Amino acid sequence: MNKDQVAIYLNGHLEFFNEYPELLSKIKEIEEEDLPIEPIKTLSLTDRIIKRVHDDKERLKSKLEGLFEISRANEKIQDHLFEIEQLVLTSTNLNQMVNQLRKEILNRFGIPSVVICLVQGSDHFMEDRLRERYHGELDETLKFISKETASSWFEGNPKPVLRSEVQESEVFFSSENLIKSEALIPIMVKETLVGVIACGSPNAFHFYEGLGTEFLERMANKVAISITNILLIDQLKDQLVH
Repeated sequence: MNKDQVAIYLNGHLEFFNEYPELLSKIKEIEEEDLPIEPIKTLSLTDRIIKRVHDDKERLKSKLEGLFEISRANEKIQDHLFEIEQLVLTSTNLNQMVNQLRKEILNRFGIPSVVICLVQGSDHFMEDRLRERYHGELDETLKFISKETASSWFEGNPKPVLRSEVQESEVFFSSENLIKSEALIPIMVKETLVGVIACGSPNAFHFYEGLGTEFLERMANKVAISITNILLIDQLKDQLVH
């Protein structure tokens, strides 16, 4: 019990001194001039209780304001994410989709570096066909990585990886001196790792371990759907030509 709780208890249980009369006698023997603080300058028990209630109320008010601010920020993120998803899912051209994704993430979230890495040998994404169709137009934004590389990034567990204070990026080779924090979000299709969305920032703590990744994971799911749909459309076009 703290001092206030002791005082409240004694004030409401005066019969306590029936069992400890010697304590009451000692209290009565204390002269006011012997007290460290003059009685007139001290807060009464009631005043202290009121002050504590007021302080608790202010702390609660501050917490509520913080929660409202977080809620408003999340709503804004949801709106941005919804519009990005609409652009991604309605794209029928991989070049268009990737460039729009990169542009929108920069404009809406201030993340300057975005790369989509596709796993080589995946049944869903065929490197040769993509390279042939887009003639290197996506080399800055679309990369191909081996299964071993992808596995090493996630240490065999395809969950988002957030790194702060990055000294040397394994993804953003051309701008490694500018990237100080990064997020690697796995792209999953039927529980198989088929790619990675990598976001890099010059801010050393834009991404950090423990940061929520629900929005990024949701976006990765939509990108997986979009790329699959685009490849299916390309395949149908090829069949029609033949």
